[in-house]
Amino acid sequence: MASQIRAGSFCDIRKDSGKWMIVDLGFSAKKRSCGIWTEADDACVAEFGQLVKRVIEEARKSDPRPLNLLLEAPLSVAFNKRGNPTRRRCDTSKDGKHRVWYVNAGATTLIAANHLLQKLNGCQIQRDVRLFEGFVSFKGPKVEAARSKKRVNPHERDGLLLKNAVWNPNTACIFTPGELQQNEGDAVKSAFAFLCKNLVPPVIRVDPDHD
Repeated sequence: MASQIRAGSFCDIRKDSGKWMIVDLGFSAKKRSCGIWTEADDACVAEFGQLVKRVIEEARKSDPRPLNLLLEAPLSVAFNKRGNPTRRRCDTSKDGKHRVWYVNAGATTLIAANHLLQKLNGCQIQRDVRLFEGFVSFKGPKVEAARSKKRVNPHERDGLLLKNAVWNPNTACIFTPGELQQNEGDAVKSAFAFLCKNLVPPVIRVDPDHD
């Protein structure tokens, strides 16, 4: 069977389910806006073009283990009964704040993920690639103080937060595809139908200021 890109599942969110590559996805013309963490390396930052090359290199390695690719970017979208974009359940924090997939950073990282996955889909991958959506959001004074004190690159830090969530799933809010609908009548769909119409992965959300 040919290798394929598909959605991961809730049961795959564990340390030993494959080789993990965790990406805090950015989309800048000049800055190193992407944080990358793999099992073989410490966290690092890279430009978007460098990230694309790294992901393709991993996907083309001959390895019996699937590549679990966790992207901090929207991988699914939601529309209401009127056909307008609407928020998913994971887009609302525990205290009622919203950060939706279709505006500001959500829209930017969605575009970045689209270009990354198009490139990945166009190469000859040698192993299955399972996609997971990461969401590190609702960062308040607690997170900003930690960054200032430790002088940690925010992209590296977000990648490590997601790594810790995979290693310890009980520390994160995990939404399965069936739990993403916010309101009755909303339609939650894959943001990447060119890969697979049913490509709606689980969302691993980390709320650092609500630990």
